[in-house]
Amino acid sequence: MKELAPAEADKVRLVFHSFPLPMHPWARPAAEAAACAQAQGNPYFWALHDFMFDHQKELNRDNLLGKLSEVTKGLAGFDQSKFATCVVERKTASEVEQEVAFAQQNGVNATPTAFFNGHKTQVTTPEQLRTLILQFTGETKASVVPAAVREAAQACKQ
Repeated sequence: MKELAPAEADKVRLVFHSFPLPMHPWARPAAEAAACAQAQGNPYFWALHDFMFDHQKELNRDNLLGKLSEVTKGLAGFDQSKFATCVVERKTASEVEQEVAFAQQNGVNATPTAFFNGHKTQVTTPEQLRTLILQFTGETKASVVPAAVREAAQACKQ
């Protein structure tokens, strides 16, 4: 999404929902921690989000909170004490549970899952999404658009 957002910012509204998969033992604590950061502002959420995705192979249930604490130390205006209390007391657990329920109600069973104009699509790479946006807005010729993207755009227009 980092690659897509600047180029299509005037055409796309990104809505992010957490969907911690049960097979990843640190996914739920990570989602709860990200929600705790979100409570202090969007930039803090995205800082933790990006860190966790960029370093997911290094993170585990045992080191997650320590690593996130290190990251948040460098965030101007971030209240570490408030964050720690939120995480330890699991103040965002019900919020994450609502996100999981929302995902399940909408047929989400894997990540990433992308919706375009309310329609679930199999299109997930930045290039595919960019092409879908262009196709949907009529800014590219259908002949150069892959069939799966054309079908997704058509379903979204209906």
